[in-house]
Amino acid sequence: KAPRGKFNVLDVCSSWVSHYPSNLKAKRVAVTGMSQAELASNKQSTEYHVQDLNANGVLPYNDAEFDFVTNALSVDYLTKPEIIFREMQRVLKPG
Repeated sequence: KAPRGKFNVLDVCSSWVSHYPSNLKAKRVAVTGMSQAELASNKQSTEYHVQDLNANGVLPYNDAEFDFVTNALSVDYLTKPEIIFREMQRVLKPG
């Protein structure tokens, strides 16, 4: 369990909002999605990466880089969700 304020979060298929508590105390909140304008207006993110995961399913992050990864609403838009879920597992820290 990462200490409050010292964990790294990835929100996959994000947009203008991440569905995290408003009092989330993360060191890093990376968001990945398709719309630069939406990602840029996400007030919880500390960084964003624009990517069509249907065209390229490889997440642009290192192995074991995040304490938790979420995909709140858009899994139904993924044409190959198994690839993305493998990638989510790859970028998660063990445990």
